[in-house]
Amino acid sequence: MHSEVTRGTDVKSPLLGRRVAVYWIIVVAVAVILWIPRLRGPIDLRWDGSVYYVLGTSLSTGAGYRIISEPGCPEALQYPPLLPGIIAMYQRVFHSTDPAIVGPPLRISYAALFITYGVLVFALASRYLVAPVALVATLVCLLHHSMIFFSDILCAELPFAVITVALAFAMTRGSCSRPWRRELVLLGLATVGFALRTAGIALFAALILEPLARRRWALSSIRAAIAIVPIAVWHLYIEGVRSSAEYRHPAYEYQRAPYLFYNVSYAENASLVDPNRPELGRASAGTMITRSLNNLPRVGEAIGESVTAYDFYWRLAFSQLQRCLFKREVIPVGLVSLAIIMFAILTFLGFIILILQNDWRLVSIGVASIALVCATPWAFQFERYLAPMGAILTIAMVVAVSELPKILFSRRSTRLAVIFQRWLFVPLFGGVLLLQAYTLWKIFQERSRNGAMYVATPGVVAPHFFSHDQVWFGWEEAVAWLKANAPSDAIIATSASHLCYLYTGRKGVAPPVEHNPSRTRRLLESVPVSYVIVDRSYGLPAIETGAQAWQLVKQFHGTRLYARRMGAD
Repeated sequence: MHSEVTRGTDVKSPLLGRRVAVYWIIVVAVAVILWIPRLRGPIDLRWDGSVYYVLGTSLSTGAGYRIISEPGCPEALQYPPLLPGIIAMYQRVFHSTDPAIVGPPLRISYAALFITYGVLVFALASRYLVAPVALVATLVCLLHHSMIFFSDILCAELPFAVITVALAFAMTRGSCSRPWRRELVLLGLATVGFALRTAGIALFAALILEPLARRRWALSSIRAAIAIVPIAVWHLYIEGVRSSAEYRHPAYEYQRAPYLFYNVSYAENASLVDPNRPELGRASAGTMITRSLNNLPRVGEAIGESVTAYDFYWRLAFSQLQRCLFKREVIPVGLVSLAIIMFAILTFLGFIILILQNDWRLVSIGVASIALVCATPWAFQFERYLAPMGAILTIAMVVAVSELPKILFSRRSTRLAVIFQRWLFVPLFGGVLLLQAYTLWKIFQERSRNGAMYVATPGVVAPHFFSHDQVWFGWEEAVAWLKANAPSDAIIATSASHLCYLYTGRKGVAPPVEHNPSRTRRLLESVPVSYVIVDRSYGLPAIETGAQAWQLVKQFHGTRLYARRMGAD
């Protein structure tokens, strides 16, 4: 087993051949097996999925690019419109906006995307590694909890990951007779990535950095000039919305507050010192630099998790292993953090090795993406933001493990380097794959046992989702009650307001993020909000203590539903 990373040339690991065909079959088979238990039912619309679906519905019904789930149907400016546009196309094809009808074909499409992702990862890994090692790197990517999870939700992570890997693969292609065609493909893929997620700006940055590092100034300048066009178009649209009278005079007072994540641009939300504590005000340039530096250790930890498993599952597996071996915990579980950091270090070493070999292709994508993540104030989302980069990071990590023995021992003995490489590679990645298999066993077990969505209609089989606990079950019961009992013009305040709209047809708003309970009540009443859903994941002291203005209507598994008292001021 030896590395095939070469100095600035294409890797000689073949993509065709009888033996390699077996690896292709394994990749496709693993991706299919991971989807067989979850092919039925609609795609998960929680979190960002409901926002994308609402925007797609707005486009398909001719309402424009608007958040039709809110009072006043404000124009949307946070997410680029490609994924909502695709959803609108599905709704047109199936002649319905009902998630129960459009959701199942969207789920099938995401299954196909996941298989495509696996195929592209193996193709990319084969550019840097011999086929058996490339297969291991691909399996690490496919079995990672985050990609399984995000492939189950109608969000942009999986499509963006596919585009990112496709771009990296296109960058690794050798010289061709018509380089302008290659440039069109690269810039086209980067544009599609940017149209899926604003984070796609990192793909443009990578295309500019890669020739810049190789001192190809003209190519870097041409790519930069072309990349400015889609970025400027989206920025002009955002500024057009922000300068409109509708934006300056919203339907309710806090509709365009900087902390209201889905109703403002990423730049507006990220300009706060802490979006969850808006009273701290806006961040200065110095604060943003300090934020980026302070985020580096946390991002490093997230990188280690992105190439293995999340810290929670590391701890769970290590604790379970000790109970099986020793009947108790002998070694502190917290030591798993050292293992996660070790894998992060290996990933960075992989990038360094590629730089020393003058191969900036994966490095440019990885560095641009990591720098962008460091600049954000949402530390709890770092694992999610790095999920589409999982293939890039994993290949870099495997390159490090493959190359380090060669670098350390080749001068003394090539045979010693090969032996050390095998002894390092097998237990290291065997352990990672076992950890990931244990993680998948846990999440699929939880999905089958606790992941059923609440369905109010008798005889209807509930779909199952990942990370669907009693909090979500109680929320769904509350929403079902509102659908049956709330007036059609009622406005509901809940942290999942877009999903509430899709389930009930009632307008919804997110509760204000204010530290003053009296101000919070005033803002809610000025909307005016008719009902507020309070659960264990989102407490709202202003409602729970405002007995004069709000009354408790129902409780569902710890979720409380409050109604505004008639005549309350």
